[in-house]
Amino acid sequence: MNQNYNNTMENQKQERTDSTRLIHPRRPFFLTLMLWVFILWSVLGWLRFGRALVERSLIEEVANPGTFWYLILSGLFYGLVDLPVLWGIMRRASWVPTVISVLSILFPAVYWMERLSFWIDPSAGDNWPFMLALTVLWFGLVICVLNSKRGKNYFK
Repeated sequence: MNQNYNNTMENQKQERTDSTRLIHPRRPFFLTLMLWVFILWSVLGWLRFGRALVERSLIEEVANPGTFWYLILSGLFYGLVDLPVLWGIMRRASWVPTVISVLSILFPAVYWMERLSFWIDPSAGDNWPFMLALTVLWFGLVICVLNSKRGKNYFK
């Protein structure tokens, strides 16, 4: 009986000391930064979609016919694909790290594919080192978030 009393007292003591501990840990700073990058990509996708609709006649006049549809579909893709990721980060969904891993490779790959094959403006080539540095920083951010203890605990 004395042993039960001691165990009960220890449990009550632990409950009192842990009462200020957060039930769900806060979102890590770097994960919040990643959330904002996905918000930006979603907004840019919707802007691409909207501008392609507004400027359809100009796009069809200046570029080849498939460019308009590429801009429409890629804008929809970027706008729509990011929404579940944003929702998942906010809701701590366990599937989000997998989706982030896939999209963190896919989005930069599509960007560099577009840059190397579609861009005609000769002055656009002046900032490729900066964009390469941003791409490397993005991969570093993703690796940091997905492999950190706080990042893993956030989605449990």
